[in-house]
Amino acid sequence: MNLEFRIIAWRVLLFVLHSIFLILNCQAQHPKDFFRSPLDIPLFLSGNFGEIRTNHFHSGLDIKTQGVENKPVYAPADGYVSRIKIQAGGYGKALYITHSNGYTTVYGHLNSYTENIATYLKEQQYKKESFEIELFPDSNLFRVKKGDVIAYTGNTGSSGGPHLHFEIRDTKTESVYNPLFFGFEVKDKTPPAITLLAVYSFDENARKGPQNRKVYAVTKTGGKYMVNGGKPLPASGITGFGLEVYDQLDGADNKNGAYSIELLKDSSRIYYHAIDEMQFHLTRFINSHIDYAEKKQNSNTIQKSFVEPGNQLKIYETKISAGKTLIEEGKKYNFRYSVKDVAGNTSILEFAVEGTKPSPLLLPDSIAAKTFYFDSINSFKSLGMELQMPDFALYRDIDFMYSSKAKTKQTYSAIHNIHRNTEPLQRDYTLSITPDSVPENIKDKLLIVSFNSNNNPISEGGKFENGTVTTKTKSFGSFAVMADTTKPKITPVNITRDGDLTAAKTIKVNISDNLSGISYYRGSIDGKWVLMEYDAKNSLLTYTFDQILSKGKHYFELILTDGKQNRAKYEAHFHR
Repeated sequence: MNLEFRIIAWRVLLFVLHSIFLILNCQAQHPKDFFRSPLDIPLFLSGNFGEIRTNHFHSGLDIKTQGVENKPVYAPADGYVSRIKIQAGGYGKALYITHSNGYTTVYGHLNSYTENIATYLKEQQYKKESFEIELFPDSNLFRVKKGDVIAYTGNTGSSGGPHLHFEIRDTKTESVYNPLFFGFEVKDKTPPAITLLAVYSFDENARKGPQNRKVYAVTKTGGKYMVNGGKPLPASGITGFGLEVYDQLDGADNKNGAYSIELLKDSSRIYYHAIDEMQFHLTRFINSHIDYAEKKQNSNTIQKSFVEPGNQLKIYETKISAGKTLIEEGKKYNFRYSVKDVAGNTSILEFAVEGTKPSPLLLPDSIAAKTFYFDSINSFKSLGMELQMPDFALYRDIDFMYSSKAKTKQTYSAIHNIHRNTEPLQRDYTLSITPDSVPENIKDKLLIVSFNSNNNPISEGGKFENGTVTTKTKSFGSFAVMADTTKPKITPVNITRDGDLTAAKTIKVNISDNLSGISYYRGSIDGKWVLMEYDAKNSLLTYTFDQILSKGKHYFELILTDGKQNRAKYEAHFHR
């Protein structure tokens, strides 16, 4: 065995031991026998911790509930109900239990609560006359024992199907941890899959225009991953890489997230991240972690193996450089990706890169208006438009682009093309647009819109004041001023004027709005507020009859307003 081979062998051995140490050390931090499972069925996951989601990392486990709702949810340990939150989107009906060991467990997308909690909740909703509510009960109000039923699974909020969203948080810091480190039994002998490799150039061409990226399909033959048929990939100068991966657990075909990604260059580590925990105030930095433009343009979820200067995520190994590396002309380099899941299943992609002659400098396809620096306050002003951007709204320095075009029949201003919608932002910036020739009676109906890929307007909000409409937004793209003068729409589902609802258990109505969105609704029977649950994803309001309502004739009224105070009203007498 020659010396070079022995050195490589030792490096590989040290890498394997280090990786095992990191996983075991992280798992050792958390108790393995304190919590029981929140469900009494085998645990199969439709989503795992750290999975890539829109604008955030997934913060818990999505546990399958056999395709149905109303599975009992059990307290995993002694504690008390510390928070109850209900919202039309997000986690829907959620419950929080604080435990004595410094952790809080979270349960989302619930269908209902146990009777004592439900009674208290309904009382508070009627008191506040609001379906959406957030409560922090006294620690002695709802004490629970390990194994007590606390709620029932559902599909509320932004859920895409029946399941239980389950989290474990640090009670003091709100940091959220991977629940699989706490001893829950989830079968997993399936290694992650690698689907795409991206190579990025950071030469002058990349700086002047969109990031120079080449994406290669990754194939698997006989258990071995390969790219470009095994032939070396061309690159020159400062280069970065990225990988699209997913993980699957036994018994489920859902594509989940991988736990860690490591990249070696000639046996030296140049990049590593592992998702052990997450902080909610940092989770939007996922838009820097992934190739946001590639996701937007081609729906590929590539995780970059380099760290942009404005990326503040704490998942990266701090002793490594930013992940970019020099590829010199005429030299050949060997790279090795190692992708792991929490169970330690590993997939390897090895590839070579050969240094080529740098590409000639190309003229930019458009002229930059100015340079925006990620760590500075940035501003820009043009005819009819002004923006003010705080520092650290960007993840990197950009050559800011701007253009405009004439207004249309639907807009009250020119259309302002503000940079590229493929460039992500971390923080809001303030955008002001001056409308043109607006009738006095609709000035309070003005708002700023952006346009989606189908050129349909999307409300960005805003208020007319001192001759301009101003709003805050977290995106680039095309913007203009429009007016929302259309009232929301109310469509009754099972109620008619003078109808018979004797056998009905509910009153259901669909609600919708064309632009500024629903901002307020109030349902009442005989002049008294009634609890109407709002299912935002189905645009549905539901009132469930209770025993308080007497038999006979009643009057139902629903008032609905949108973000520009356009008002709709539906009323009907019914028999009960």
